[in-house]
Amino acid sequence: MYDMIYCMENLIKEAVKNLCFNANIIYGKNLYNTLFSRFTETKDRSLKNKLRYILKNVKLAYDSKRPMCQDTGNVIVFIKIGTKLQVSGLNFNKIINEGVKEAYCENFFRKSIVKNALTDRINTETNTPASVYIEFDDTDEIKIDLLVKGAGAENMSMLKMFPPSAEKNDILNFIKETVDKAGEKACPPLVLGIGIGGTADGAMVLSKKAFFEQNDPDFSREIIKFLNSDKILDVKVKSDSAHMASLPVGITVNCHCTRHAGCVIKNNTIFFDSETPAFQPIPLAPSETAREIRTSDYAAVKSLKPGDEILLTGEIYTARDAAHKRLAAMIKNHEKLPFELNGKIIFYAGPCPEKDGEISGPTGPTTAYRMDKYCESFYSSGLLGTIGKGERTEEAAAAIKKYNGRYFSAYGGISCLLAQCIKTSEIIAFEDLGAEAVRRQYVEKLPVRVEI
Repeated sequence: MYDMIYCMENLIKEAVKNLCFNANIIYGKNLYNTLFSRFTETKDRSLKNKLRYILKNVKLAYDSKRPMCQDTGNVIVFIKIGTKLQVSGLNFNKIINEGVKEAYCENFFRKSIVKNALTDRINTETNTPASVYIEFDDTDEIKIDLLVKGAGAENMSMLKMFPPSAEKNDILNFIKETVDKAGEKACPPLVLGIGIGGTADGAMVLSKKAFFEQNDPDFSREIIKFLNSDKILDVKVKSDSAHMASLPVGITVNCHCTRHAGCVIKNNTIFFDSETPAFQPIPLAPSETAREIRTSDYAAVKSLKPGDEILLTGEIYTARDAAHKRLAAMIKNHEKLPFELNGKIIFYAGPCPEKDGEISGPTGPTTAYRMDKYCESFYSSGLLGTIGKGERTEEAAAAIKKYNGRYFSAYGGISCLLAQCIKTSEIIAFEDLGAEAVRRQYVEKLPVRVEI
């Protein structure tokens, strides 16, 4: 009995470890085909450029065995255990978290989980604990579905408790409002998981299970037709029972590099679900031949207009949420900063740890609006520009314009490609913040678009 339990423990840990790798690095075959079809069919130049970069990044991630996106996210695991198996004595949460920890440490994935959301926002350095949901069924196998959720998309997820009298159009309009609010923050084109039923928390769980267990494809197609948007790549719907007085609807927003993988453990063997896409050759993007602007050429930077697509070369600094909080406190207290803001450009980014031989791990923009509260303070101190993704608030945009600064957007979810533009990188402040430390970097031909 001990040998059987030990064997099952190792199988589950190995399965979770490999699923973390597969989800972060191997793009789904069906989604790839949908993306490539969209790329070949669209006449929209801007969308075509974006899809071109995404497709090239998917291939580069697969070839380099590095994550498609630097935000290797929160790991969510659904495990279904057959009651015909002898698994008494197994601590499933412990086993799953050991698999996640090994995957994230051995593969140099970014660790993003903090100990407590409210009282202790210190990184656990293992990307654990994972969110684990355990179910049982009448089989002799174990089924594991694993989802990786980055914060940019997850922060745009929504829940609404409709009355049972609500019409289907009410639900469709709620989905549209959620997509509109997400904008560019969640890295479209998006994959939506829709959960309908259960309780408030149950609807959100259903919306994540929908990526694996869709049970209403007709409504999925109806949603896609209703939205009729280039911002949507796919929609999955899972519905279930509910209280007669409730109609809960949960929406999980996933970015274009939606990351999930599954497997079945049966007869002491792991059977993985993943299929490698048939990668297609992708031609050079017009924006890859755009004009090059040096960060030290202040006049050239300040002459840029919204809509300009450029290749940025020169010194920049990475800093995001936690670093901004510290820097803002230093400005308020008139303390010496680790670097002068005047004439500098800040990249809102938190890269994956670099492997041996890498200058930087996969790196991409984080959602800019989270730094909006600091715009007045930073730009008034002479900051030249910022690089991020997504829209800015009116107040932030006003502050940027007031001081004749610039806001550049970079494509989200193409971290392998963007990391190739980084030629030097060193931590200069707040090393204890890990991925959120301040780095001085030299970039060559970093593709960005002027938004403000």
